[in-house]
Amino acid sequence: MNTTGMIRGYMSQNMKAEEFIKVVVKALSCEFEKNVKLESINENNFKIALDNFQVTMGVELINKLKSPYGVDKYILEEFEKQGLKFDRNRSQYIQYCFGNFESAHIN
Repeated sequence: MNTTGMIRGYMSQNMKAEEFIKVVVKALSCEFEKNVKLESINENNFKIALDNFQVTMGVELINKLKSPYGVDKYILEEFEKQGLKFDRNRSQYIQYCFGNFESAHIN
């Protein structure tokens, strides 16, 4: 795992769900070069939206999935189920989300 993955792991273990979901949404926005929206539905639930794709996550689920890229992967898989198309090898970030560590190494 590269330095970014190590930092992400540290963040996932030491940040509250409310803070960590903001990190994930920012990473998704950068990856897709679009504004991924984060909306607080109430103190325990968030809506994450990219174009017409959206997922609702609670603090409990975020905490359960918190690992370096577990929350990111969950959101991306939910968007895929709704029809979002993207190459799972398009970037190092996406490769790490889906556990494609061997192809994520830059030669």
